[in-house]
Amino acid sequence: MLAPYGEHSAWARIVLAASVGAFVVGEVSQALRVRHGATRVNLRAEILFRAMFFGGILLLPAGRAVTPGATIGGPWLFALGAVIGWLGLLLRWWAFASLGRYFTVVVMTSGDQPVVDSGPYRVLRHPSYTGLLLAFLGCGLMLGNWVGVAGGAVVISIALIYRLRIEERALTAELGNRYRDFAASRARLVPHVW
Repeated sequence: MLAPYGEHSAWARIVLAASVGAFVVGEVSQALRVRHGATRVNLRAEILFRAMFFGGILLLPAGRAVTPGATIGGPWLFALGAVIGWLGLLLRWWAFASLGRYFTVVVMTSGDQPVVDSGPYRVLRHPSYTGLLLAFLGCGLMLGNWVGVAGGAVVISIALIYRLRIEERALTAELGNRYRDFAASRARLVPHVW
């Protein structure tokens, strides 16, 4: 059950379910895409990333189960979480669309791949990861438990930083100066910060 929102609790469950459903549909649609001619970078790193990623996801509801008294918010925080979460999803989907067939959920590279610098890639090197962080932060706020939000955010951040470092090394090795030049003028996850 979500934090007690009185007459809004049924609405809150619908919004949360729709948000999670949209995330799952977006991720599964990308996971089913195949990119021929590209090389998977590091299977062991992918397995470790997935384990950390799913662990972070599980911390969101686990925080509520283990520490039910660590509630935060109310209707305004739920609404803020929904807005942040959906902005994250939209940013992630924009990154999918901008990379087109070159977006993969597993780190893959090929020598013929272009360095895309349009859409959200004008500002960030990894906008899909920024979108993912925002989506999970928003979901955590909607669940209304600060332990789940904090734990999930930390684990997912560590997983994404680990993943983006592997991805950047692979892109630099495959694309050389084209990627170095692109990376030199863009922050990784937070515009003008890092």
